Amino acid sequence: MKSITPRQQDRRNKILECTRQQVAVRGYDGVNMRELADEADVSTATLYNLFKSKDDLILAASQDLLSDVVQQTKGSGRGIAHLVARIEAYAEMIIANPKYADAMGRMLFTAEPSAPVVNLLISQTREQSMRELREMREDNELLDDIDLERLSRDIVGVTWSVILMWMKGFIAMHDFRREYVGRIVGALLPWLTPELDSRYREKAGILL
Repeated sequence: MKSITPRQQDRRNKILECTRQQVAVRGYDGVNMRELADEADVSTATLYNLFKSKDDLILAASQDLLSDVVQQTKGSGRGIAHLVARIEAYAEMIIANPKYADAMGRMLFTAEPSAPVVNLLISQTREQSMRELREMREDNELLDDIDLERLSRDIVGVTWSVILMWMKGFIAMHDFRREYVGRIVGALLPWLTPELDSRYREKAGILL
């Protein structure tokens, strides 16, 4: 990847922040590339040179947020420790950016299976869960003969079911972290070794 100067990075950060603000206020359909260029203090030509389409731009802004989560959880260990730290960080990200999270959820739920947003928000999340589950198996944190593929799908399924229930008003924002983290931890409990089960059952009980 070609290196960029601090000035170019600052410009990119400003564009992505303006993008998130537009998506949060107007939703996906309301993002206007010309107005966005004005808000970010760049030319429309520069904007299109950096991002070929509105979809590319919105996805880059989303990936930027998710990269922040990766940085936050780098020192959290591996296996279940990392998985729990990651979902806690995701919960805090959604709480801090609720309108943007709602807009991204709407994009996802109306997207075709092959759309880039599906890859970003489902496929990549599932791959991350698989890495953590493999580490859990290597570290003897899981019971034997667990179907990791199925369990990774369960984790992603619980993730988006909680987000959907929040988007539709069935989960209040002040309850979101408890529901989100608690239900994912709860989905893991049947497959944890007895020692971890008791430890995380208490955690899930507090959160649920």
